[in-house]
Amino acid sequence: MYLLIDEKGREYLVKGTSDVHTNYGVIKAEKLRKENVGKTIESHTRRRFFLLEPGILDFIRKAKRGPQTITLKDCALIAGYTGIRSGSRVVDAGTGSGILAMFLANIVGPEKLVTYEIREDFAEIARENFQKTSLRNIKIKSKNIYDGIDERDLDLITLDLAEPWRVVEHAKEALKVGGFLVSYSPSIEQSKKFYDALTGFQSETVECLLRNWDMRVVRPYSRVLGHTGFLTFARLIEK
Repeated sequence: MYLLIDEKGREYLVKGTSDVHTNYGVIKAEKLRKENVGKTIESHTRRRFFLLEPGILDFIRKAKRGPQTITLKDCALIAGYTGIRSGSRVVDAGTGSGILAMFLANIVGPEKLVTYEIREDFAEIARENFQKTSLRNIKIKSKNIYDGIDERDLDLITLDLAEPWRVVEHAKEALKVGGFLVSYSPSIEQSKKFYDALTGFQSETVECLLRNWDMRVVRPYSRVLGHTGFLTFARLIEK
């Protein structure tokens, strides 16, 4: 896979197996494959493109969307608040398009991340997104996590579910003491019901509002990426 960036900053994530048609002309597949990553390449109209090796964030931004997806700002909060690292054992539930699973698997690799999804149509979208990346440490499990968690000694369980409180007792069995159970919920009512079920956990609930700045005029953009969901971080302190 290759990442092309044109003169206006538009990005094209391409395989290099066929010609790339852009607003600034066509780039031949043969020419693309022969050029070194980190260089510039020209279209047939002699417009320049930067040629890069895509990273996980590029794949996430260009991923196929099915159900509502968790945003990068919330993915980053989950990773930062829980302190996961290479080798951490993680289970994700409510795979959806696979955005969070990809983000976390990129951190914990080579350890395998297991993601639970009961809808095959969602699992297929996620599978397609995973295959475009170099990640080979994600396993999709066709099981309802409300019925239990097969894995043990986990560092982190993430939930993007309608009724996350139904997973709390299963999570107690699956997590190591000191591990985290994290629930992403769009409504505060869901978050409160989840919080009320968290016996044996130390918890806090946050939301993240992201505001970009236009540094040409040194002021914030009028558009703000506001409320997307509530994140409840629950650390198991007692079995």
